[in-house]
Amino acid sequence: MTVKDFGNTYAQLLKEQGNYVITVEGIDWYEYQGFMVPAYLPHCCPKITPEIARKVVEVSGKPFARWDSEFGKVRDSQWWYVIRKRTWSLEQCSGNTRSKIRRGRKHLFARILTGGEVLRSGYNVCRKAEKRYEKTDFVPSRQTYEKKVQAAAEVDGVLEFFGVFSGEDLVGYSENYIQDNAVFWESIWYDPEFLPKYSSYVLIDAMLNYYLNDKKFAYVSDGSRSIYHKTGVQSFLINVFSFTKEYAILNVKYSKKFEIAVKLAYPFKNIVWALSNKWTSNTLSKAGAVLRQEHIRRACKK
Repeated sequence: MTVKDFGNTYAQLLKEQGNYVITVEGIDWYEYQGFMVPAYLPHCCPKITPEIARKVVEVSGKPFARWDSEFGKVRDSQWWYVIRKRTWSLEQCSGNTRSKIRRGRKHLFARILTGGEVLRSGYNVCRKAEKRYEKTDFVPSRQTYEKKVQAAAEVDGVLEFFGVFSGEDLVGYSENYIQDNAVFWESIWYDPEFLPKYSSYVLIDAMLNYYLNDKKFAYVSDGSRSIYHKTGVQSFLINVFSFTKEYAILNVKYSKKFEIAVKLAYPFKNIVWALSNKWTSNTLSKAGAVLRQEHIRRACKK
């Protein structure tokens, strides 16, 4: 599927899932965590100007719009995507990783899931996965979850689910968004009980083989640098499965009022970060993330 030939089916899917989606000057945007981002994987995102982003902020009423530029064209940056290119094989792994994958395969196996399987078993996996984290806001409501899964059948070929099983039981799965010969692993959920049996190794090995070898995609991605929550997933993919950082430039356009607030708060960013690390607070976490984003944006402009 290509955006040019078939239109932006990714944006269509996001809308079917219940996301807020708008089109400004032919470019599709959707709301993500309270702000606007383009509805494209980074390699096929149209060229966006600050003027277009300003209109997006005005139309949406959101505090800011964020987008990337120069993906894969800059050698170094404070902003990156974690991706993997080229064919995949066990021989590319360390001996320790090969051993874990083989041990995991003795008890577990991974494959593409049907929508029905995800509806029956996926939500339970998400709830179990949530227990690994201190926060309890990772999992959407059952109604929102089901709408998201059902939308995959309405807009064919954009969202795939890939699961790992112990016998007949689903013990982990990934939500994979496809666009223009690449795939974004947006969310991966694991039942913690099966992680010691290397469920994560088995699932990732199978997905790399499927998307890079069988489907010959240009790359798979776990997404951009994490700003809004702590995660060890990207380091795991880089260190264990030879993912790399593909650099880009981070751009942000604020509403007028929000820009003033960011400029006033920015000199106190270190204090905000220290407090957000010390105390659990959604307000502090969001403020710290916005200031971290601004710090990255400024570094990209140097």
